Amino acid sequence: MTKVLLLFNVMKLEDMIAKGNVWYVRHYEAYFDQVYVVYLFGTAGRTVTQGRTRLVSLAGRSAWLNLLLAPFRLWVFARRIHPTSYLTADQVFAWWTSLSLVMFHRAKIVLMPVCIPEQIYANTGRSLAAILPIWLERVFIRWSYAVASRVVTGKNISVYINWLSSMNGSKKKLRIVDILVDELPSTEFFEALSNYHDQCQEGAGNSGLSPVLLYVGRLHHEKMVADLIYALREIMDAGHPARLILVGEGEERSSLQELAQQLGVRDSIEFVGSKKSSELVRYYKSAALFLSPLTGTALREAALCGVPVVAYNSDWVRGILKDGDNALLAEQGDRHTFAQQAIRALGNPRLRETLARNLTILADLMWSPKGLQSALTSTFAFEDRA
Repeated sequence: MTKVLLLFNVMKLEDMIAKGNVWYVRHYEAYFDQVYVVYLFGTAGRTVTQGRTRLVSLAGRSAWLNLLLAPFRLWVFARRIHPTSYLTADQVFAWWTSLSLVMFHRAKIVLMPVCIPEQIYANTGRSLAAILPIWLERVFIRWSYAVASRVVTGKNISVYINWLSSMNGSKKKLRIVDILVDELPSTEFFEALSNYHDQCQEGAGNSGLSPVLLYVGRLHHEKMVADLIYALREIMDAGHPARLILVGEGEERSSLQELAQQLGVRDSIEFVGSKKSSELVRYYKSAALFLSPLTGTALREAALCGVPVVAYNSDWVRGILKDGDNALLAEQGDRHTFAQQAIRALGNPRLRETLARNLTILADLMWSPKGLQSALTSTFAFEDRA
């Protein structure tokens, strides 16, 4: 029987493409004959294909109508492609968008969370959906876990295991697998990395140029990119003429440019926009440090490229990265400590070398595609285990 995956969410297709690492979903081809990733918001009718994976927008012009009609549109689409498995990372609206699938297709929904909502609330003061009050969003999240047939997380993310094991709606449905596809960079990234010929060890040694501080990800409020601009000001005040390169697009680009102008660091920041996953390796390889206020795949890509990392110690980072061993960490929102950790690394090449070496070892163990096939089987094979 042909195995077909339907992965659905309420994101915009164009936003995901702008991230530059959207094609990590092709790793699902290790288990499925066809993979459809459906976006219920964004540009209407857009479709992008690579290999056996197709990204499809089912959106219309109205955001509210997109949400209202999402269950019907998803149901119609499923009737056409005949999925054998269903997956979502959406914790807020999955109860609604999958309603017709569950009622009429008897779909077994796999929910794979990629963030801890309560941490986002504490860090940003906003709900994940932004349009909802936090109290209502908590209700929706409970409903989404109630509708899901299985909840999946990775064995390396101890904070997620503890969180999901503590919730009534998820603990009995929890499946812990060796590798999550969401943890892996795209196949294009791995190909580019294997083909890369390293001409210099790190950006700090590039012909006397200022060391490169790199961020890769969406320029959205919840990513806390503004913290990096404040940190750059402090780093420069400490006597380090660094350059900050921001790879990615998003709704906060103009406000971040204004903040950089206000702080007097605009000439030291380069907004390069979104890049293809295959183009990212050269940015990582040119960086002295990767700065991670809240990043997932990009941090893992940096680790696989051997770039030392300064990060906020939150979400999945907690318990995996260790301060002073394979990264330099600061508590969430502590801009001063974050900047001081970057200053510490910039002033100590031997420390950067140690951090990069230890982080690369960790990345090879945790974020390479080894064991992907068995992990996908464990995630989606409902017939052998409840």
